[in-house]
Order: sequence, then structure tokens, then C-alpha cells
Amino acid sequence: MGRILGRILELLGLFVTLSSGWYVAKGPFFGYATPPLEYIMVATAIFIGGIILFGWGLSGRVAASQQDERVIPSNKKV
Repeated sequence: MGRILGRILELLGLFVTLSSGWYVAKGPFFGYATPPLEYIMVATAIFIGGIILFGWGLSGRVAASQQDERVIPSNKKV
């Protein structure tokens, strides 16, 4: 996965996580009516999916940023 795709997945996961978290928290904390239980459960599942998507994009970006050169230790004396 490339850096651009990783960044897109990361931002999409962040947006999904924040928007579904806001939906659940808007009722009790911002003065709106509490959403029905079914909607809260769906928003929680979407929240967990957003966290997974965010982590997938972040790990893809980290893997793409690493160099291919690795130091392989050996028993040879230099």
C-alpha cells in the first residue's frame, strides 16, 4: 500500500470515527435528545470500523515510509 492510499484511508477512518463518535455523544453532552438504542449500536459498530480503517491506513503509511535497506548483523569481524 502506498503513502497516498495510506493517507486517504487514514483520513477516511478519522472522519468516520469522529462523525460516528459525535453522533453518539451529541445527545447527552450537547443537549439533543438521546438517539434510539439501535442507532447507537450501529454508530458504535461504525466507530469501531473507523478505528480499524484508521489503523490500517496508518500502518500502510508507516510501512511505505520505511526504506528497503536493512542492516543484517553477521558474525564477521570488520
